[in-house]
Amino acid sequence: MEMDLLLPEPAGLSCIGAQLDPGTVTLELGPAASTAACPTCGLPARRVHSRYTRQMEDLPWAGTPARLRVRVRRFFCDTLTCPRRTFVESLAPVADPHARKTLRLSQALCHIGLAVGGQAGARLAGHLGMATSGDTILRLIRRTPVLSPPVVTVLGVDDWAWHKGHRYGTILCDLERRRPVDLLPERSAEGLSTWLTSHPGVHVISRDRGQYYAQGAKSGAPQALQVADRFHLLCNLREALMRALERYRSEMKTAARAAAASQPQPPPPAPEALPASGGPAAQPSSAQQAMEASRSRRLERYKQVMELHQEGIPMREIARTMGMHRGTVRRFLRAGQFPERAARKYTRQIDPFADYLRQRWEEGCHNAAQLAKELAQRGFRGTYSAVRRRVIAWRTPGSPHTRGPKPIPKAPSPPGPPSPNQASWLLLSGPEDRSSEENAFVEALWQQCPKLKIGTEMAQEFTQMVHDRKVDSLEGWIERTHEVGIPHELAVFADGLLQDHAAVKAALTVEWSNGQVEGQINRLKMIKRQMYGRAGFELLRRRVLSTG
Repeated sequence: MEMDLLLPEPAGLSCIGAQLDPGTVTLELGPAASTAACPTCGLPARRVHSRYTRQMEDLPWAGTPARLRVRVRRFFCDTLTCPRRTFVESLAPVADPHARKTLRLSQALCHIGLAVGGQAGARLAGHLGMATSGDTILRLIRRTPVLSPPVVTVLGVDDWAWHKGHRYGTILCDLERRRPVDLLPERSAEGLSTWLTSHPGVHVISRDRGQYYAQGAKSGAPQALQVADRFHLLCNLREALMRALERYRSEMKTAARAAAASQPQPPPPAPEALPASGGPAAQPSSAQQAMEASRSRRLERYKQVMELHQEGIPMREIARTMGMHRGTVRRFLRAGQFPERAARKYTRQIDPFADYLRQRWEEGCHNAAQLAKELAQRGFRGTYSAVRRRVIAWRTPGSPHTRGPKPIPKAPSPPGPPSPNQASWLLLSGPEDRSSEENAFVEALWQQCPKLKIGTEMAQEFTQMVHDRKVDSLEGWIERTHEVGIPHELAVFADGLLQDHAAVKAALTVEWSNGQVEGQINRLKMIKRQMYGRAGFELLRRRVLSTG
């Protein structure tokens, strides 16, 4: 019976017998050698003191739990100079002293825990024939030492959110080996400086534009070249343009109306007679009522903020009194009028099939179930209800497919302006990437605000300069932002570039960036959400580093 092949190598054990019980496989094992080395003096011993049996769990056999029953001997150490008189022969290749699990079973459970966590790992291990608990898996993970990272020469630094807007941590990645090397529970200059001091050898540090990491890198590794991440540079540029747009909300509203008037309007719907029964007007839906109630509460808070501001109360005090974030108060004060929230544009699964659906409807197919089957054959993955909601407005009163009177069509409401966030994306995109309605809005906005047109051209020039790595054009661009007619927010952005001039210049010169660090943060978020806060930061750190 070749059961010795199932034992770890070199095991030093031989199979004496096997017992097959319902749901369990038990192996009887015994020592293969007649001697054992003393753990103190290292000399072999032959005289046996006593024997006893150790039982331990092992890896399952084809999903069936396996157990080892090992006959272990205790020897006399006859070396006169050795202080030890008796000792138990070691099972080091198989199990640790006093362990109830083999080493390979413990390692398998540890790998499962690092992959999916404690409780989820216990459920998975149970299905694989390794019954255990989540706490046991967590203990095995904590007991496993974390390997020291190799010498890092190119380091990527970025923050990740414990609780967005409240608490952040720091992730450190080796950009050359493309793997995370450590996780810090805080976002501070002192934490990064301490890590860099204990890990010398870093020559390049890629980071975002935050002052935490700039100061920490300067104090912890003054010899390293700091590189500002190009993605964060463009994000800061768009945020500056968005802050400029917040001061022109009334102009944005006027531009949206002018753009809508310049577009061809659809023919007005034909008037329909009221149903014979009359009846009251349709009541707004619960979702519409909730939206209107939310807008009323937001308007009331806006009025209170403006009243406190007119009384001369500082912005910080207003935020503390109202229980609001300081950034929200700042946006209210900059807007000049109540900032309406822009309507979201939703893309439905049925939109790509709208032309075919209309064609089949005009051909006489008014059965929503049949139309849903035809769309499914063309790749539509939606439901019958989605098709029915789309065609129900095409039915006419009195047709056999109409279950009730057709509602009175409402006059289209005037289009609202996009939010400053949406408008900043429109301004930075090219004309070929915008629809005709969006291009009309941008042109109308530029007519209303010539400063925004100049600011948009400056922002697009900076974006192209970053894409093409034109480092020679950086100083000239910064100087032109302080000319007359440039939005103040772009000048503030340029002043920030001057304060971080060496790192910004390096961003347009070297190849390193934080792109792969953002990918590691995305994986960190997935792991953090799988854990549901179980076992705290240490387990999160070990799981992130093990998957790297």
